[in-house]
Amino acid sequence: MSVVIVGLPQALVKIAAIPVIAETVGAAGLEAGKLLLTADARARAPKRTGMMASGIIPVPEGVAALVDYSGYVEYGTRYMAAQPFLFDALEDTQDPIADLVGNTVKTALYAL
Repeated sequence: MSVVIVGLPQALVKIAAIPVIAETVGAAGLEAGKLLLTADARARAPKRTGMMASGIIPVPEGVAALVDYSGYVEYGTRYMAAQPFLFDALEDTQDPIADLVGNTVKTALYAL
């Protein structure tokens, strides 16, 4: 007597694809999360001229504020209080970004 599991080869192929799909789709979710963080940080940045807000961009490592004086505004100096636009944006968007990545991966895995 032998036991035959119908669909086992197809199931094994799908199981083997899970890490690849999760990494690929998760990366796409992180890119969308970087755009969300960028928009939030730009909205929070002090806007005397608007230059600092326009210098906040997504980069491969995350989100960067490219204007030279951004660090002084974010962390403050001994002459000026901190106005943390980037840190506050990260604090407020970390849960929505995690949800975005999780839902993106979950949707792709359910489509298997």
